[in-house]
Amino acid sequence: MTKFETALKKYLDIFATQEMYFVNDLKNLELFQKTPGNKDAEDIRMKVSAINDTEISNLGILENVVSHIHSLNIDDRLKKDDLTLVEDIANFSVGARPQRVLHFASVYCNFHKPDVYPIYSEQHIDFYRKYITENKLSLDPSKINTYDIFTKALNDLVQRLGLKGKMNYRHLRKFGWLYAEHVVKEGAA
Repeated sequence: MTKFETALKKYLDIFATQEMYFVNDLKNLELFQKTPGNKDAEDIRMKVSAINDTEISNLGILENVVSHIHSLNIDDRLKKDDLTLVEDIANFSVGARPQRVLHFASVYCNFHKPDVYPIYSEQHIDFYRKYITENKLSLDPSKINTYDIFTKALNDLVQRLGLKGKMNYRHLRKFGWLYAEHVVKEGAA
C-alpha cells in the first residue's frame, strides 16, 4: 500500500465515525424524500429554505430562485439523471443582473439524488485544475468552473482512488472539506 493509500484509508476510517457532520443532511434528505416533486412553488420554497445557502441568503434572491426552479419543470429531468439540469438551475437573471449559483444548484439536485449529482465546490478548484493537467485528462482545466468539467474530473478521481460505491457525492464533498488536505500532505510525505 502506498503512503497516499495508507493516508486515505486512515482518514476514511476516521470519517466513517463522524456522524455529527450529517445530522442536518439527514433531516434535509428526509424532507426531499417526503417532498420529491417540484411542481408546487411552496414545496420548492421549503426545500430551498432548508438548504439555507448563504449566497442566496446574502443576495436576497430566495423567491427568484424558487420561481426559476418552478419555471424549469425539473421533475422529469431529475428522474432521467440529467446532469445538465444543474447548470440550468444555476443560471438565471434577477432583472438585468445575471446570477450563477452553481454550488446551490448542485446541492439542490444532490438532495434529490445523492448518488447522481456531485456537489460543486469552489474550495478545491485549483486542485482539480492541477489534477486535470497532471493526469493529462482530455478536459479543459480552464473550464473547471463548469459543472460538466468539474463532474468529469471528480469522477475520474473517484475512479482512480477506488472510492466508487464507497461514498455518495455528499459524503465525498464532506470528506474533501474535512480531510483532503491531510490526505495529500501525509500521502506525499
